[in-house]
Amino acid sequence: MCKKFFILLLILFFCQGCKLFHGSMHIFHKRNTLTTFNQDDLDQLFKMGFSYLGVPYRVGGTDKSGLDCSGLLFIMYQNSFFQIPRTTSQQLEFGLPVSINQIQRGDWVFFSNSSGMINHVGIVSNIKKDSILFLHASTSKGVREDELLKGYWHNSFAKAIRPFKQIKF
Repeated sequence: MCKKFFILLLILFFCQGCKLFHGSMHIFHKRNTLTTFNQDDLDQLFKMGFSYLGVPYRVGGTDKSGLDCSGLLFIMYQNSFFQIPRTTSQQLEFGLPVSINQIQRGDWVFFSNSSGMINHVGIVSNIKKDSILFLHASTSKGVREDELLKGYWHNSFAKAIRPFKQIKF
């Protein structure tokens, strides 16, 4: 009898521990989503981003001599006093998922190669009636704006997120 009570107590304690952990994670996510990027923030980010139009692609690049896709986002946010991760794989986890029909200006869009591995990121720059434009660093043409809903980009679209807002200290 005592052994059964002890096991029941352990199970109850374990379940409460999971609940507490889940609750603390919810608070973390809630804290990060309470503060979103407003229009002024986005205008500042895109002013910075569009100043890099035509800059050539360079693996690991984060300046006007060359940028890679995650480097473009990194430098846009860094120069606007926001902090984001540097690599595409880290950026992939730095926000909350958004469905393609709920994408907004400032959301990040991710693309995968033929093997299904996510290997490219861009930022939604403009939304029109039948068009979603995104800014990115293309390996062949450098920093440019492209259409998400057509051709290659539509076929390789993998995921969209709404990034967390963290001010750089």
